[in-house]
Amino acid sequence: MYVGAFTDSRDNNKWRCRACKTTCPLRYESFFKGSNLSLPSLLQFLYYWSEDIQSHLFLEKQLQWSPNTVVCWKNFMRDVCIEDLIINQEPIGGPGTVVEIDESKFGRRKYNRGRLLTGQWVFGIYEQGTDNVLMIPVPDRSGATLLPIIQRYVLPGTTIHSDEWAAYNVVPAVGYDHHTVNHSENFVDPIDGTHTQGIENAWGVVKKRQRRGQTTNPELLESHLIESCWRRKNKGNILNSIVKCIRELYPVV
Repeated sequence: MYVGAFTDSRDNNKWRCRACKTTCPLRYESFFKGSNLSLPSLLQFLYYWSEDIQSHLFLEKQLQWSPNTVVCWKNFMRDVCIEDLIINQEPIGGPGTVVEIDESKFGRRKYNRGRLLTGQWVFGIYEQGTDNVLMIPVPDRSGATLLPIIQRYVLPGTTIHSDEWAAYNVVPAVGYDHHTVNHSENFVDPIDGTHTQGIENAWGVVKKRQRRGQTTNPELLESHLIESCWRRKNKGNILNSIVKCIRELYPVV
């Protein structure tokens, strides 16, 4: 197969078989097959997305896309991140490793002031010394809710660092070495160095992205969290990584 010039094609090119001379569209069975947008603008969007450019106005102006088109393609990219993590996510931690756990509330400040937030609780897991971080929306932060998540995603024998939230009291009983830090007194425990600064930093990065992108739809929170985790896992190589994911999820045979 080779790419040949064909003026009757919307991309001015088609795939052509050298042996039988049959042709098929350039986008055949590809990630872009259902789109009428130009390939240059789609590739330009991939670059902007990989650079984490959040501004809808910038994307609309540079790509000459409608607001709805920008939103749809950003959603498509989050779907790719979700599929990749579903396929490749493995439990983290294990003997000799330290994992931090914490909960944070995502939402808006009531009346735009103070610390009272209305929104969604999110449970976070971070493996120290790596870029492995998971953020999972939860209905509450009770032990009955959080413990099954820990057991699903954190390998037995892991050393777990947390604050002194009562729901974590059962962690040692299910095969983990549990250390706590009292955040009302110290950010880092002065005796054994226990801290949760890694997951706290991850919360800050995600919430900053949300403010920059003006994410307000609670139904999209989980997909935004997954995108943030995916970006952290693939930082330094975002463009190549997303192209690799697209190639694996939408193989052109």
